[in-house]
Amino acid sequence: MLFSTATGYALRALAALPEDGSYCLAKDLSARLELPGPYLAKILQGLVQAEILESVRGPKGGFRLLRPSHRITVGEVVIALEGPNSMDGCIMGFPTCGGDHPCPLHEAWGAVKAQVATSMTEATIRDLQLMDLRHQKDGKGRPPCEKP
Repeated sequence: MLFSTATGYALRALAALPEDGSYCLAKDLSARLELPGPYLAKILQGLVQAEILESVRGPKGGFRLLRPSHRITVGEVVIALEGPNSMDGCIMGFPTCGGDHPCPLHEAWGAVKAQVATSMTEATIRDLQLMDLRHQKDGKGRPPCEKP
């Protein structure tokens, strides 16, 4: 995987949040997505700090998207959790890789990195939601935070 487990969990959680602006508890998301609750809660707090989510404490609180899902890019989430320079550096891990001393994959990685960066600025959380709807296998048919 190119990015951390935390980033993968964040993207899954954001795609599972309701579009109607209602709040969803971290424990409900973690149960629905089968992710570790405390770890997911920490990730979600990071997304609050990055101004991607809003949170409210209490029984009617939880987390919700700060903006519509089509206005949150995958790239924003990656930068929030991985940092702005997450794709910098040598793909092979060499500390001196660069224009003067390129590693064997330097040029190829540069092209791939540019394409990935472009794709991440174009892909949105809404795209992930649509993908999830197409590939939903659990058959439960209820969003993770829907009230009975």
